[in-house]
Amino acid sequence: MSGRALRYSTKAPRARSLFVALIATASLLLGSCHGKTPAPVASPVPVQVTRAVRQTVPVMVEYVAHTQAVQEITLVPRVEGTLDLVAFRDGSLVHKGQLLMRIQQDQYLAAVSAAQGDVDKAQANLARAQSNVQDQVAAAKLAQAVAQYQYAKVELARMAPLASKSAVSQKDYDQSKTEYDIALANVAAAQANYADVKLNQRTSILDAQGSLAQAQAQLANAKLNLSYTTITSPVTGIISFVQVDQGNYVSPAKTPSLATVSTIDPIKVVFQLSESDYLRIAPRLLVMRHEPRRPVLRLFLSDGSVYPYRGTPENINRAVDQQTGTISIEAVFPNPQALLRPGQFARVEFPIASQQNAVLVPQSSVQSLQGTPVVYVVGPDNKLQLRTLETGTTVGDWIIVQSGVQAGDVVVVGGTNRVQAGITVAPTQGPSPPRI
Repeated sequence: MSGRALRYSTKAPRARSLFVALIATASLLLGSCHGKTPAPVASPVPVQVTRAVRQTVPVMVEYVAHTQAVQEITLVPRVEGTLDLVAFRDGSLVHKGQLLMRIQQDQYLAAVSAAQGDVDKAQANLARAQSNVQDQVAAAKLAQAVAQYQYAKVELARMAPLASKSAVSQKDYDQSKTEYDIALANVAAAQANYADVKLNQRTSILDAQGSLAQAQAQLANAKLNLSYTTITSPVTGIISFVQVDQGNYVSPAKTPSLATVSTIDPIKVVFQLSESDYLRIAPRLLVMRHEPRRPVLRLFLSDGSVYPYRGTPENINRAVDQQTGTISIEAVFPNPQALLRPGQFARVEFPIASQQNAVLVPQSSVQSLQGTPVVYVVGPDNKLQLRTLETGTTVGDWIIVQSGVQAGDVVVVGGTNRVQAGITVAPTQGPSPPRI
């Protein structure tokens, strides 16, 4: 008996505890059904907000573009020989006048020395031709002949009256007359000789001058060829990989390119306009070309990032391409960090007009609901409203709204993943309106 009593005494407290728990649970359920315990109140959800604004904004257009160097220069050999020096690193920045390559100079140095010798010889010949020794000898002979003529003339004049009076013999008079005639002939011969000497001297001088000029031209050509053995950068820019390795033989006929140098700052951005687009935006392009160099073009790179510098339209091509029906537009962008390289693809954006009184909201506030743009607006008592939008073009980080919100409406820009229409929010100020 005592053992059975002990077993009953251990089970009885457990049954009583279970009964008490069931009664307590039932009481709680009955109490909740009669509304005696109040439900907890949800706290306002913190969100960032800003106001929709009304501004005059530019109307933008966008075109696919590619980059080009303002100057792209192919380096070619102008003399033949072994390329014995390559003094640049492939793809590096080079400066105007910097030594890039050198062709073996031995034969060109020898050609300069030979040409210099020809010049020295020609200068000596010219100096000899210009000397007046022969001229002085011919002049002296002419002077001597003139003096003898003058003496014979005087003697003949003295003998003539004496001969008429038979004061001198006829023989003496005839001898005086003969000496006069000889003296006159000698003068004529001396004058002819002097003229011939002068002519020969002038001819010799001209010939020597011609030989000197020819020798000087050959020297200049030899020096020019020597200078062609040293290849320097014609501009400051980026150089390509070398096309011919050091030690190879190069020549103008067989080596079309050694390397290419492209200017990099500034850089051209070229885009194509269809004929209809050109007619639509040509007035604005022409105006922008004559504005006081204010950068107006934005560039979007192939990874979607915005290029940090603005550009300016520079040139419009002469004619529309008959095959593509497009016309090329060239713009120029600063490129101080050499981020842009020739051949890159990008998108260029620029304003063609202005839209008055446009309503703008941050792009971060606009969401997509089944493909439809929507935005949360903070209404009375800080309760959220879901508005459907009709959007236009973007302006920086903001977007033009055609309908759905009005200027001054408070829209949610941060914390939207935790909200839904009808809930109460605790708004804090978000991004400021854009400065257009």
